[in-house]
Parts: sequence; C-alpha cells; structure tokens
Amino acid sequence: MASDVDVRERASPVVIFLHRGSWADRYQAVTLAVTAAALGDAVTVALFFEALRAWAQGRFDEGAPPEAAAARAAPLRETLEEARRELGLEVVACDTAVRLAGLDPEAARAVLDRVVTLPQLWKTAQDGRHMVI
Repeated sequence: MASDVDVRERASPVVIFLHRGSWADRYQAVTLAVTAAALGDAVTVALFFEALRAWAQGRFDEGAPPEAAAARAAPLRETLEEARRELGLEVVACDTAVRLAGLDPEAARAVLDRVVTLPQLWKTAQDGRHMVI
C-alpha cells in the first residue's frame, strides 16, 4: 500500500493563485483547493494582496454573508488548516507579495508553510494545473 508521501509525489500539482480579497473569492479558492487535495492532487494556495493580508492578520473568515451560515459553510481558515494537517495542502506567498502587502517577512513566515519566489510557483504551475482567483 502506498504511503501518503508516495501518493503526494505522484499527484498532479495544482497551484491556486488567490489575489482577490472578497469572502466569495476566498471561499471559492478554499473549496476548490480542498476538493483537489482530497482527490489526491498536490495543492498549493499562493496568497497575494488582500487575501495574503487577511490570512496573515487572522481575518480570512471576515465578510461572510448571512447565507454562509444558513448553508453551513465551514470557516475558511479552519478548513484550510485541516487540509494543511490532513491532506498536505500548502499555503504560501511569494516573497515580493509579502513585502507588497506591507507585512513583516518573519511574521508572514510564521503563518505560511513557505515563502517562495514567483519563478518557483510558476514552475510548479507549469508542471501541473493552475487557476487565478
């Protein structure tokens, strides 16, 4: 039987470039990312601009419409945190994006899986699939 690491190494990489900051955009990115990870893809969520600031400042769930509670939508941050622990999903940011968001690089590293370069992200996206939200 293959280990989780073996499955992740064979999985198709998926990079979700999340730059828009609305709750709806964050929700769409989270649900697509977690679904892909649950189906065995190696998923990286790359945060930029307002989405990155919201993540780093603990505001990733802010702005949920009343319909989210009625639909029993799970909290976005909790959902990503669980996928990070259980499915190997990674939440990263480009080193330049961290600076453009006005964040302290060391503080950002504490809440991200990695701080990477844009060429690293692009290479991963070329090796698999990507979407921009």
